Amino acid sequence: MILEQIGILRDLTFWSILLRMMLAMTLSGILGYEREKRHRPAGFRTYLVVCLGSTLAMMVGLYVAQYTGSGDASRIAAQVISGIGFLGAGTILVTRQNQVKGLTTAAGLWSMACLGLAIGAGFYTGAFVGFAAIWVSIRFLHIVDRHLYSNLVTLYVVFEKNGDVSRFLTFAREKGCVIEHLEMTRIKDSQDKGTISANIVLCFKEKMTYARIVEEYGALEGVVFLEML
Repeated sequence: MILEQIGILRDLTFWSILLRMMLAMTLSGILGYEREKRHRPAGFRTYLVVCLGSTLAMMVGLYVAQYTGSGDASRIAAQVISGIGFLGAGTILVTRQNQVKGLTTAAGLWSMACLGLAIGAGFYTGAFVGFAAIWVSIRFLHIVDRHLYSNLVTLYVVFEKNGDVSRFLTFAREKGCVIEHLEMTRIKDSQDKGTISANIVLCFKEKMTYARIVEEYGALEGVVFLEML
């Protein structure tokens, strides 16, 4: 709240504009670099450009409202929030295993736009607090998620026929696994003889390595292909 009370930072002057753009580059660059290290579709440059663009858009809205005496400064911000959805939607993909990928990337781009709007509006406290919250979310919370679901494994398995699925599930239950989720799809070939693909979420009694899962479950009769997602 203190920064917002400083006149040179609150008003649209050369130094405040320069500060806001530099702040947008710094905060978004830090968050973007974290995503870049994880080889996500939207990384350092994408985060930086999105945040800079939304910061500039917010300052344009403030400039128009301040110097023309008409218009609503939030109108441009509203268009940024809705428009960034199209960019985020392009990062969401459905894989051949019927898994949705890219939701966190899309949410990250949207949050970068919001961070840029806060900086552009001179809401420095909100920008810093928002940056800290986003940083914790993408940097540390996946560790908590991994700990909570350490024994939960998602498998993509291709079976020869329906009976092989039942045999697979029976074997898993005998091993003490809990079947958390099962989704099956028939894959047809050119001769109209299809195999069965399934997304299976298993909760193991103990932590299992990928090699051990492949060794025990991939060798079952009727299993054509097995992959841990």
